[in-house]
Amino acid sequence: MKKRIPYIILSVIFIILCVIIVLVFAKNQFMRGFVGDAVIVMFLYSFVKSFIEIKPLPLSVGITIFAYLIEFSQYIKIVPLLGFQENLFTRIVFGSVFDPLDLLAYTLGGIAIYFLDIFLSSKLKSSLNH
Repeated sequence: MKKRIPYIILSVIFIILCVIIVLVFAKNQFMRGFVGDAVIVMFLYSFVKSFIEIKPLPLSVGITIFAYLIEFSQYIKIVPLLGFQENLFTRIVFGSVFDPLDLLAYTLGGIAIYFLDIFLSSKLKSSLNH
Protein backbone atom coordinates (compact mmCIF):
# COMPACT_ATOMS: atom_id res chain seq x y z
CA MET A 1 0.00 0.00 0.00
CA LYS A 2 2.83 2.41 0.81
CA LYS A 3 4.11 2.14 -2.76
CA ARG A 4 0.72 3.28 -4.05
CA ILE A 5 0.40 6.40 -1.91
CA PRO A 6 2.54 8.58 -4.22
CA TYR A 7 0.33 7.59 -7.17
CA ILE A 8 -2.84 8.39 -5.24
CA ILE A 9 -1.37 11.80 -4.41
CA LEU A 10 -0.38 12.31 -8.06
CA SER A 11 -3.88 11.35 -9.17
CA VAL A 12 -5.38 13.98 -6.89
CA ILE A 13 -2.86 16.60 -8.06
CA PHE A 14 -3.51 15.83 -11.74
CA ILE A 15 -7.30 15.89 -11.42
CA ILE A 16 -7.10 19.21 -9.55
CA LEU A 17 -4.84 20.51 -12.34
CA CYS A 18 -7.39 19.38 -14.93
CA VAL A 19 -10.19 21.21 -13.11
CA ILE A 20 -8.05 24.36 -12.80
CA ILE A 21 -7.19 24.21 -16.50
CA VAL A 22 -10.86 23.89 -17.46
CA LEU A 23 -12.03 26.63 -15.09
CA VAL A 24 -9.22 29.15 -15.45
CA PHE A 25 -8.13 28.57 -19.03
CA ALA A 26 -11.49 27.84 -20.66
CA LYS A 27 -10.79 30.27 -23.51
CA ASN A 28 -7.10 29.46 -23.92
CA GLN A 29 -7.08 26.67 -26.51
CA PHE A 30 -3.44 25.77 -25.91
CA MET A 31 -3.83 25.35 -22.16
CA ARG A 32 -7.25 23.70 -22.21
CA GLY A 33 -6.85 21.67 -25.37
CA PHE A 34 -3.19 20.74 -25.39
CA VAL A 35 -1.86 20.93 -21.84
CA GLY A 36 -5.15 19.59 -20.49
CA ASP A 37 -4.89 16.54 -22.75
CA ALA A 38 -1.33 15.85 -21.61
CA VAL A 39 -2.37 16.17 -17.96
CA ILE A 40 -5.35 13.85 -18.39
CA VAL A 41 -3.02 11.12 -19.70
CA MET A 42 -0.83 11.64 -16.65
CA PHE A 43 -3.91 11.43 -14.41
CA LEU A 44 -5.07 8.18 -16.02
CA TYR A 45 -1.60 6.66 -15.59
CA SER A 46 -1.30 7.59 -11.92
CA PHE A 47 -4.90 6.56 -11.26
CA VAL A 48 -4.31 3.07 -12.68
CA LYS A 49 -0.99 2.82 -10.85
CA SER A 50 -2.84 3.63 -7.61
CA PHE A 51 -4.63 0.30 -7.89
CA ILE A 52 -2.32 -2.12 -9.67
CA GLU A 53 1.40 -2.72 -9.80
CA ILE A 54 2.50 -2.48 -13.41
CA LYS A 55 5.78 -1.54 -15.03
CA PRO A 56 6.04 2.06 -16.27
CA LEU A 57 6.64 1.39 -19.96
CA PRO A 58 3.67 -0.91 -20.66
CA LEU A 59 1.38 1.34 -18.63
CA SER A 60 2.46 4.58 -20.32
CA VAL A 61 2.18 2.98 -23.76
CA GLY A 62 -1.20 1.45 -22.89
CA ILE A 63 -2.65 4.71 -21.53
CA THR A 64 -1.35 6.62 -24.56
CA ILE A 65 -2.88 4.09 -26.96
CA PHE A 66 -6.15 4.31 -25.02
CA ALA A 67 -6.11 8.10 -25.47
CA TYR A 68 -5.38 7.64 -29.21
CA LEU A 69 -8.39 5.33 -29.49
CA ILE A 70 -10.62 7.93 -27.88
CA GLU A 71 -9.29 10.54 -30.30
CA PHE A 72 -9.82 8.30 -33.32
CA SER A 73 -13.35 7.63 -32.12
CA GLN A 74 -13.87 11.38 -32.51
CA TYR A 75 -12.55 11.16 -36.07
CA ILE A 76 -15.15 8.53 -37.00
CA LYS A 77 -17.79 10.45 -34.99
CA ILE A 78 -18.61 7.48 -32.78
CA VAL A 79 -20.87 9.42 -30.38
CA PRO A 80 -23.45 10.44 -33.03
CA LEU A 81 -23.00 7.09 -34.76
CA LEU A 82 -24.10 5.33 -31.57
CA GLY A 83 -26.83 7.90 -30.90
CA PHE A 84 -25.26 9.28 -27.71
CA GLN A 85 -24.91 12.92 -28.77
CA GLU A 86 -27.47 14.00 -26.15
CA ASN A 87 -25.60 12.24 -23.33
CA LEU A 88 -23.31 14.69 -21.49
CA PHE A 89 -21.11 11.93 -20.04
CA THR A 90 -20.28 10.41 -23.43
CA ARG A 91 -19.64 13.85 -24.92
CA ILE A 92 -17.19 14.58 -22.08
CA VAL A 93 -15.41 11.21 -22.29
CA PHE A 94 -15.27 10.97 -26.07
CA GLY A 95 -15.11 14.66 -26.87
CA SER A 96 -16.47 15.95 -30.11
CA VAL A 97 -13.72 17.18 -32.42
CA PHE A 98 -10.78 15.23 -33.77
CA ASP A 99 -7.52 17.16 -33.54
CA PRO A 100 -4.23 15.57 -34.63
CA LEU A 101 -2.39 17.83 -32.17
CA ASP A 102 -4.20 15.98 -29.37
CA LEU A 103 -2.21 12.89 -30.36
CA LEU A 104 0.98 14.86 -29.75
CA ALA A 105 -0.34 16.05 -26.37
CA TYR A 106 -1.18 12.46 -25.37
CA THR A 107 2.27 11.31 -26.46
CA LEU A 108 4.02 14.04 -24.49
CA GLY A 109 1.87 13.31 -21.44
CA GLY A 110 2.70 9.60 -21.73
CA ILE A 111 6.42 10.32 -22.00
CA ALA A 112 6.36 12.83 -19.13
CA ILE A 113 4.56 10.49 -16.73
CA TYR A 114 6.85 7.60 -17.72
CA PHE A 115 9.94 9.59 -16.74
CA LEU A 116 8.24 10.98 -13.64
CA ASP A 117 7.43 7.42 -12.55
CA ILE A 118 11.01 6.26 -13.19
CA PHE A 119 12.23 9.19 -11.08
CA LEU A 120 9.71 8.47 -8.30
CA SER A 121 10.54 4.77 -8.31
CA SER A 122 14.26 5.44 -7.95
CA LYS A 123 13.63 7.91 -5.10
CA LEU A 124 11.31 5.46 -3.33
CA LYS A 125 13.83 2.63 -3.66
CA SER A 126 16.70 4.75 -2.35
CA SER A 127 14.63 5.99 0.61
CA LEU A 128 13.60 2.42 1.48
CA ASN A 129 17.23 1.26 1.36
CA HIS A 130 18.41 3.91 3.84
